[in-house]
Amino acid sequence: MNDLQKEYDNCWSVFSTYFPHLTKPKLVIKKLKTTWGRCGGGYISLNKKLENVRKVDFVRHVIYHEMSHLLQPNHKKEFYDVLKLFDPLQLQENKKFTKRIDAFRAIAEQAKTIENESITEENC
Repeated sequence: MNDLQKEYDNCWSVFSTYFPHLTKPKLVIKKLKTTWGRCGGGYISLNKKLENVRKVDFVRHVIYHEMSHLLQPNHKKEFYDVLKLFDPLQLQENKKFTKRIDAFRAIAEQAKTIENESITEENC
């Protein structure tokens, strides 16, 4: 992952369709000692180390995290409500969760069918 500006622009094009009233913050890429990103004062700063991260979804997660701060400055529920709309890591978890729920429903339906069949056999 070398081009943070390109990834930032791609994320902004998605984010801004939902929030067109927001002004695009200027991107700053620099060494940050303790964090992957920062948002404030019309800027989003990304840690230079993200240029070496091979997992694009993680880079997008950081970018969307900072963009979500444009709407919610803290990490309260409303912040995460915004972030989960865009965050690729959260979206992957949602898909896994949905698959697990579907699997449990299928098992429950199968058990219900078997139980109904055994009740029918007992009545014969």
